[in-house]
Amino acid sequence: MPRSRLHWWILAGMLFGALWGTLLNVAYLDGFEAQAREELLGDEWTVEEEISASREIQQAVQRRFSQTVFGGLAHGVGTIFLSLLMMVVIPLVFSSLVSGVAGMGSARSLGRFGWKAGSWYVTTSFLAVLTGLLLVNLFRPGQGSTMPLPISATAQVQVPESGWDLVLRFFPSNIVRSAAEFDLIHLILFAILFGVFLLQAPERLRSSLILFFEGVFQVMMKMTLFVIKLAPIGVAALIARLVAQTGPSVFVELAGYAATVAAALAVHLFVTLPLLFFLLTRRNPFIVMKAMSPALLTAFSTASSSGTLPLTMQRLEGGVGVGHKSTSFVLPLGATINMDGTALYECVAVLFVANVYAAVNPAFTMTMGAQVTVVILALVVSIGAAGIPHAGLVMMVIIFKAVGLPIELTALLWAVDRPLDMCRTMVNVWSDSMGTTAIALSEKDLDEKVLFDSSEPASAVITSAESGSGAATQSDSRRSRTG
Repeated sequence: MPRSRLHWWILAGMLFGALWGTLLNVAYLDGFEAQAREELLGDEWTVEEEISASREIQQAVQRRFSQTVFGGLAHGVGTIFLSLLMMVVIPLVFSSLVSGVAGMGSARSLGRFGWKAGSWYVTTSFLAVLTGLLLVNLFRPGQGSTMPLPISATAQVQVPESGWDLVLRFFPSNIVRSAAEFDLIHLILFAILFGVFLLQAPERLRSSLILFFEGVFQVMMKMTLFVIKLAPIGVAALIARLVAQTGPSVFVELAGYAATVAAALAVHLFVTLPLLFFLLTRRNPFIVMKAMSPALLTAFSTASSSGTLPLTMQRLEGGVGVGHKSTSFVLPLGATINMDGTALYECVAVLFVANVYAAVNPAFTMTMGAQVTVVILALVVSIGAAGIPHAGLVMMVIIFKAVGLPIELTALLWAVDRPLDMCRTMVNVWSDSMGTTAIALSEKDLDEKVLFDSSEPASAVITSAESGSGAATQSDSRRSRTG
């Protein structure tokens, strides 16, 4: 793959995947949907029953697509690419966090990083929710809707019984099981504690263990670079799979809602986050966006901030010049709890469903107090949403219960959740990247010659995935200079 062109190859893969998926969609979708409805609903069914079973219908259509030659190819290649991304995440995150925490040298330094990261996460998520609240009240999607509601359906999600369920999920009882179940919240907590207590071990043991985990991190970065080279092919397959299974009819009734979410995400992506970054750093945020474009496009295609984490880390170190001390701590934490796009989406989605529900149930009203409750819960619940596809939609049932909406109405959102999930994941990764860069600059852990120094040639702005193999070595030298 030519140097400095990874983002263009990924974009080309997305365009090819869209064409591939469109051909599959035209050839098979109508027939597969009819077969799925007959299988699940029988010969006669109502629109309400179809909406209630929308998720099961989508799953049945997906199975049928995977049984065709080219649909199966898209399914197989896309699944392999996602599996490879997920394969490197656990060892990469654990080794990165342990070596990063130990490399800080003291609990005071760790606390300073944690305070700055937490401040960024809370601030940006709150601004994201306010943006969603403003736009949903401005455009009012769903108001006066005649959409049939699946209020007699059985809920398809597990409802947390109390706020303690969210708190308790942060604390692991079996770290091996947590790693096997891809629970990054548990893994991150254990890794941070391991790194903190590693600092208190005797010097001989401490230096050996730090060297071991730094070695593991170097190996995992090389493995990550191999997976990154496959991104254009994997992205093409993932986009083809999505487009093939998503017919245009489901977007008609939900167009206003989807447009509102997309507009709010765009404002946060292109206005709020860049403006906040500029105010804090006095640096151009859009050259960072250009350098991070491969990670942002991969986040869009995979809809997984955790799965994109290896590429995000590599682009920040090799393309922006952020030191390993910053990326190793701030990024894994952000990929798990910094969910700007998810918080914004949950706010808009709940108020949209409330508008639809109020149209057929005039006794239901969404008061200003209820909207404040939505804002607070959207902020809190987004932190508990793991960085995996659809997690935000599952967590949304907490807000539904708090404001008195039937949780069965989440079925309304499944039809367009995947493309919106892709958009909000890209926003999440962009927020992580902005925050990590700003914190690195404040900690003097940013090599500005890589990106911000105008004396550098333009070709240095974006490094290719192949050149990233030296990023870890360069970050080590930066870490040794910054102490």
